[in-house]
Order: sequence, then structure tokens, then C-alpha cells
Amino acid sequence: AETTHTLSDSQLSMFSALFEPISLVERVNSDHMNIAMCISSCAPAFTAMYMEALGDAGVKYGLQRDCAYRLAAKMIEGVGALYMDSRTHPGIMKDAVCSPGGTTIRGVAELESRGFRGDVIAAVDAIENK
Repeated sequence: AETTHTLSDSQLSMFSALFEPISLVERVNSDHMNIAMCISSCAPAFTAMYMEALGDAGVKYGLQRDCAYRLAAKMIEGVGALYMDSRTHPGIMKDAVCSPGGTTIRGVAELESRGFRGDVIAAVDAIENK
């Protein structure tokens, strides 16, 4: 379906010129505004929790907390940049770093066995169904 809005061409140009340097301007249908807002404004808290958990794991195994946070932050930034630059499906990016029998696939399998995807979707459901 085509995205519609009530802005004039000049208003849309002004809006885009103002916000594109500092943010992603993504046109979505009005019936998708809530989920778009959830992903862009609520999910950063989920990402911060993930980053904090990686920090805790790093500390558990001897890293200084700030070092673990910097490593996690740069990794999150890098994955986001890779997607924005290439539009590579996240599953393909995941598979690219999962060697057969390797450490990464073991971690992925553990996250899956504990319901990682389902937990993320359930968190979004909780927001959408408020």
C-alpha cells in the first residue's frame, strides 16, 4: 500500500532536510505508526539491556566493565551499520559468523533454546497490546 501523508511537497522537503542529518526518516502507513514507534523508541531499552548483559558476562570472565561495554557498543553499532550499508538479511549476517561446530553457533543455539526470539517478540507484543 502506498504511504500517504497530509504534508505539502515543500513541508515534506523541509521536514526531511531538518531530520535526515540526525535521524532516519522512514515513511510508514498510519496503521503502522505504533509498531514503527515501538521499534525506534522502545527497543533501544531492549538493546541497552542486551548491552548490559554482555557487559555482565564480560565482567564474569574478567573484563573491566567499561571495556566490555565499549566492545558491546561497537559491535551493536557495527551490525547496524552493516545492515544499513548492505541491507543484508540479519539471518544471513548471523549465519556468516556461525562456523559449523563453532563457538558462535553454540551461543546462538543456547539463546534459541531459551526463547530469545520469542522473548523479544513478546516484549513488543506487551507494548502493542497495552
